[in-house]
Amino acid sequence: MSDEHHYELTSKWIRDKIVSIAPKGKSKFEVATPLDFWPESPPSTLSPEDLFLASAVSCYGVSLTGVAKRFHAAFTGFEIEASSNLKQGEFGWEFEQISLSVQITVPTEKDKKKMTKAAERAHRYCVVSNSMKCPVHLSYDVAVF
Repeated sequence: MSDEHHYELTSKWIRDKIVSIAPKGKSKFEVATPLDFWPESPPSTLSPEDLFLASAVSCYGVSLTGVAKRFHAAFTGFEIEASSNLKQGEFGWEFEQISLSVQITVPTEKDKKKMTKAAERAHRYCVVSNSMKCPVHLSYDVAVF
């Protein structure tokens, strides 16, 4: 594995407070100011705030999958709920914190022990969460089904 990883994208103005985002080699999508800041925003268009929260959630999810594999922990599924609030900071609005609530299902008690460790480790080593200015809090439950 390389000591450095590089990512690129381009963004272009579309109209008003809407831009396109085109990650290199991937599908382009639109991003707009959220409705609570711009009532004319297209309701189904993602906002930078949606993407910020989605980055934390998706990074944790793929990290959990990878750590579970390394720990030989079987799981039958997981669901992540996330929430966050914006607050006025010194330089404008900022995310105060992100809360992740994870429900993990496993087939056996042995897997429950392994997935409990995997849940903690995935949180500790999530690249995106570790790069965010705001804290990311994790709560989880591992259930045998």
